[in-house]
Amino acid sequence: MKLKALIIIILIFSIQPVHPVDMVGEVKHLSEDVGPRPAGSASERMAAEYIASRFQAMGIKTELEEFRYYSLTSPGVRRSCNVIATIEGDSEREIIICADLDTPVDPVSGNYSSGANDDATGLALLLEIAERYHDRRPPYTIKLIAFGAGEDGFTFPLVTPKRTSLSPDAYHQIVYLPYLVGARHHVLNRQEEVNRTIAVISLEAMGMGSPCIVRRDYYADSSPALVGLIALNARLHGIRADVVDFMAASTPAGEQAISHVYLPFSVAGVPSTFLVSMRDPSSGGVHSTITEIPGYLSDRDTFSNLIEESGGREALEGHMDAMADMVEYSIEAIFLVRGMWDLLQ
Repeated sequence: MKLKALIIIILIFSIQPVHPVDMVGEVKHLSEDVGPRPAGSASERMAAEYIASRFQAMGIKTELEEFRYYSLTSPGVRRSCNVIATIEGDSEREIIICADLDTPVDPVSGNYSSGANDDATGLALLLEIAERYHDRRPPYTIKLIAFGAGEDGFTFPLVTPKRTSLSPDAYHQIVYLPYLVGARHHVLNRQEEVNRTIAVISLEAMGMGSPCIVRRDYYADSSPALVGLIALNARLHGIRADVVDFMAASTPAGEQAISHVYLPFSVAGVPSTFLVSMRDPSSGGVHSTITEIPGYLSDRDTFSNLIEESGGREALEGHMDAMADMVEYSIEAIFLVRGMWDLLQ
């Protein structure tokens, strides 16, 4: 068993990443060909089916997790779905890497964002990670999830499943989360699977700047151990990664509270955090959508603006490759630490 742990360590530090997915092309397709993806819309569904088809083309087990919900922002019952790709590992314990399918509405213009940076970059990274792992047998199962209806606020589940293994406090907090509908649905309906989850990393607006691991957002503190592991491991691989608080985004319409699709898992007690890229992140918890994450949460989040802000397509390609490397290194580090923990039990 000690030999197995040594082999895992050697493999982690000998990884030579490959880049077979045209991530920038994927961002362009999702933000321009599909375009704005309001929660519950036909375009959100189009994006879901596209992402599912890309996973399936790699031979990965893929499902659409359908759900319905009420929203105070529109009449009637709304429908959305999560896309779940499962790469089976030696253990049924699992790590989840996730991103948003839908896009937010610009509070100033009232138009929906086309979501090039937020969160087509996260979705493109899911596809890249799928390509890197689809022909491997990892020690733990990897789930890559594109969550639907994350941006729709003031929502209620159409059907609330019974509590099975969640604690009463966690169960009620998740039930009454007003948004993150797809992640909320997933956690409430798969409580036994959640208990087998060893870590969750969600990916948000990964297209420009340096990678940041969020230590705390408006609603929750991330797992200190997970944040520390990801940050240390990135630095060991020569990647500059900042640890930040992200309580709110400073927008032209005022400050907007921030969290991400990892939140229901965090409430359920799963070690969780989210990654975001920023330019020269400030030391406070409020970050500018003008200087630090240009175009974030607005209709200025277009593919052409992302290319311009990145310094050209080639620069964006290099940045996305580096972000994919960091996510892969993080997965392997979690495998290592959890594997050594399991050996000691």
